[in-house]
Amino acid sequence: MGILDKLFGKKSEINLNETVTEIPESWSVLKGNNNGNLMLIRKNDGLNQIAGNINYSTSCGIAFKLLRPDEKGLPNAESEPELNDLEDDIFEIFENDLNSIVSTVITTSGFREYVLYSKNVDEFNSRLEKLQAKYQKYELTSYNRKDEGWETFKSFK
Repeated sequence: MGILDKLFGKKSEINLNETVTEIPESWSVLKGNNNGNLMLIRKNDGLNQIAGNINYSTSCGIAFKLLRPDEKGLPNAESEPELNDLEDDIFEIFENDLNSIVSTVITTSGFREYVLYSKNVDEFNSRLEKLQAKYQKYELTSYNRKDEGWETFKSFK
């Protein structure tokens, strides 16, 4: 992209075949509603730079029920301090070698879900088993599906 393109706002094309060597990060917090309950969404808007990358064409989710949510169905850090450790481990275990990328964190109605995009689903599942073994208090559930256009990620605006 030339300097005039930058000045006049022409967007550069995203190379969807490019190897991801680092995770761009720029998180935002969105609010929504889920069946009358507050929904908080943390979205890594930095991933707009790589959304649709063919190396990460599978959307994977990790969901669980909060152990002690507040009256609004949101986490209570004082009564559930292990939740921060669980989140730190999700980022570390799944992103450390760029096998998966956490794109979105959704909290509502006493539940939390992490949406990731993964290169290798078998490796994702192996890591999920290790995570579950470490956090036996939580019943982690997961899913994976093809999402080549990152439609799940793009749906949160």
